[in-house]
Parts: sequence; C-alpha cells; structure tokens
Amino acid sequence: MIQRIQTIYLLLATIAGVALIFIPFGIDTSAGNATNAVLLVKNMLTDLIAVSAVAVVSFISIFLFKNRQAQMKLVLLAILLSLGLIALFAYGLTTHVGWQNYGFKLGAILPLFMLIFNILAYAGIKSDENLVRSMDRLR
Repeated sequence: MIQRIQTIYLLLATIAGVALIFIPFGIDTSAGNATNAVLLVKNMLTDLIAVSAVAVVSFISIFLFKNRQAQMKLVLLAILLSLGLIALFAYGLTTHVGWQNYGFKLGAILPLFMLIFNILAYAGIKSDENLVRSMDRLR
C-alpha cells in the first residue's frame, strides 16, 4: 500500500536529496572576504553521484511495497549510502576546505535529514513486517 507512513518518509528523503543538489551546503571563505565561493553539490561530481544514488534508491523503494523484504533491503542500502554521503562530505571538508574556512548553509543539514527519513522508513517497514508475521501466526 502506497499510503503507509514509510512512503512519506521515503518521499521526504528523495525530496531532501533533490533539494541538496540545488541548495548550497556551504561557503568557502578561504578564497578571501570579497570572493567567497558557494559550495554546491551539482558542481562536484562525486558528491552529485552520491546524492543522486541515495535519492534514486529511496524513490525506487517506494514502489516495492508489495515485497517488504526487498523494500527493507533497499532502504537499508539507502541508509548505508546516506552514511557514506555524510562521510564523503566530512572528508571533502577536512581535506579541501578545512573546518576553519567553511561556513555552513541550509544544505549542510539535508544529508542528515535523508539519513533520518530513511531510518524512520526502515522502522515503519519493519513494524509492518512484524505485524504481518504476527497475524500469520494467529491463523
């Protein structure tokens, strides 16, 4: 059923991923005060691929509602990809920009939202699976 709460969580994770592509996630202040470079995901190929992968996996898992086991595996993959995305951002910040030269923008919290929404979706799918299994035991 598409009208379950985990569908909304997966849709929100997808929306957060698409929004992260276009919303700046930081400012590089090391270039000087007059020319602060705005950091966008769409300008960095590895980050763009990682964000797109999480968004696509979250979106595809919405339509696997008839196969909860496969949906759980795909959402678990999205969770792991989200963790990898956060690690990729942290690595890129420490090696290329540096924490002292970085200014946070709105997009910096979107990878965390993607992770949280995928975790909530996984919990919802798991509770549905447990409910179905408990009903099968009663028959």
